[in-house]
Amino acid sequence: MRKRQRMGAFDQAARFAAHADPEAVVWRLLASTGATLTFREWLDTRTIPLPGGPHRTADLVAALTEPTSRPVLLVLEFQSRHDPDKLDVTLEEAGILRGHVRYGEDRTGKYKVLTALVYLAGRCPDDVLDMTLPGGFGTRHAPLVWNVGDDDADATLEAVASGKAPWGMLFWVPLMRIGQDDALIARWKETVVQVVRDRRTRGNMAGIALVFAELVGRRVEWDRGLEGFEMTESQVVNEWISRGEAKGKLLEARQNLLELLEGRFPGAVPNDVVQLIQHQESLELLHDWFKTAVRAYSFEQFMNGLKR
Repeated sequence: MRKRQRMGAFDQAARFAAHADPEAVVWRLLASTGATLTFREWLDTRTIPLPGGPHRTADLVAALTEPTSRPVLLVLEFQSRHDPDKLDVTLEEAGILRGHVRYGEDRTGKYKVLTALVYLAGRCPDDVLDMTLPGGFGTRHAPLVWNVGDDDADATLEAVASGKAPWGMLFWVPLMRIGQDDALIARWKETVVQVVRDRRTRGNMAGIALVFAELVGRRVEWDRGLEGFEMTESQVVNEWISRGEAKGKLLEARQNLLELLEGRFPGAVPNDVVQLIQHQESLELLHDWFKTAVRAYSFEQFMNGLKR
């Protein structure tokens, strides 16, 4: 469970960094394509059912503007570790967004939909889902892929400092090649001070840097490198990590209760009770239900205790 919580923190850090400077992520993903797309806004996809269940949403969906063509949606999925089903999921997401989201005054325009995989650690082993027949007939799905660890951290700092790359690329430096080097970390601090004027934003960048460094086994180096750096404390990062840990405790309590009930009363737990437990938001009540389940001699006795 603790590992799952940490994976959630890494993905949340990626979403935070993307929100802070979306143009940086778009710029990097499109760097090798020659496309001239500009970020317009983030799309709210909460009302659109996406693969994985009714509460599933894509990590982020950006609305982009292309000068000579129809508007574009870019679906972003962040990968802390490889998911072998993610290519299939992004194909489903593209189809659903293409079919359900419209633009224009009469809401009849269909977006061009792109998908992107951002690998925070490791590399994407297979970036094309090819289901074509001989002759090219069929479906071929090829997301944009950014293997962040393949980027050169030193070159990125140089590009940001010289104005050739967006400032938001600084968020991702700890994940890049040679991102654990002491001299590199010192230069990262200098570049942050040089290009980021807002003190709170600097603090957030340092907080995200520490989270990313932990993902790739570089936390010791970044802790040491940021020691004494005046912006190392980020209130916003602390806030969402705390929220993530609270959510993790809820998930753990629900799972523990369900496992206990199945172990003690195999086959007796109906789906409506499972759903009741899985949607319970009170940690205190879940703990009370767990104690009731421990003491109950039968599932009926547990249910009676539940109703009191």
